Amino acid sequence: MTFPLSPGATISRSDLHQLVGGRPHGRISPSKTTPNICLFTSPGAHDSQHDGWTGEHYHFQGEGQGDREQAIKNGNRALADHAQNEGRTLRLFSTVPGPSVHYLGAYRLDSDVPYVRTSLPVIGVPDQPHRTGYVFRLAPEDGTPPPSGVFTVDPLSHHTIVRERDLDVPFRPRPGDERGRERTFMEDVAEQLLRGYSSHLRSMGHDVRRHTVTPARELIPLPVDLIDHSTNEIVTCAGSVARTYVRAAFGELLDMRRFFNPTPRRVMLLPSRPRPDLADLCGRNDITVVWPSPGGFERAEPGALVRY
Repeated sequence: MTFPLSPGATISRSDLHQLVGGRPHGRISPSKTTPNICLFTSPGAHDSQHDGWTGEHYHFQGEGQGDREQAIKNGNRALADHAQNEGRTLRLFSTVPGPSVHYLGAYRLDSDVPYVRTSLPVIGVPDQPHRTGYVFRLAPEDGTPPPSGVFTVDPLSHHTIVRERDLDVPFRPRPGDERGRERTFMEDVAEQLLRGYSSHLRSMGHDVRRHTVTPARELIPLPVDLIDHSTNEIVTCAGSVARTYVRAAFGELLDMRRFFNPTPRRVMLLPSRPRPDLADLCGRNDITVVWPSPGGFERAEPGALVRY
């Protein structure tokens, strides 16, 4: 069945359910007659506190507003398993004044982090978010950005939040998908490198800490591997000297550095010295490279890397 609406169309909810099926009430409406799940968002309402377009995903708050703690069941379960359950497509609608809804397009859950757990407001007490619930992360089905003017700006915090974390907490925790995944071999390598390097720095009396950064309009805290406050350096670790891993660490340094004041110098921790072209990449971008050596760690400053 071809979906009968194009993004931007407005239709009464009763007519919509006659066309595609689903229940006539609630935020999540799985159809038993067509391969669709209709989602209804009302940004600004108490049951849509976290709803909105972030520039990459549409955040959609799970249902169960009367529950002290939401669960992955009923509509939330249908949404969480939409791809496995007969390949259903997520159809997102926003409410408009009156009985009509506005079609925003076809979506799917983000494959890496489909949902996160977060605080939700207690009904009738909006300033005291004591409940725990789910926010689903929806990506456009065709991968293209949504048309301008259609999506509500995400009402989440417009301020970046930086928090300190205990050094004993795993350096690279899994994202918010509670189903999780196995840690990869390269992540294990990076974990051991970070623990070894942090111990090495602390043995020399350095003030070394972990942080997380939650960018504005995001729900997922991003781990910052290490900040050496004694030398004002941000450290990002890669579990391999292969180009893919070095470039990922390079991007992470560029991204995370801007959230700290004073601006820290950049350090990349690798399992061994990088080959000349990747050393040149780091050196030309003022990145110091550190790697294990017998009895400790070796360190190459940017100027030395460019000449390497």
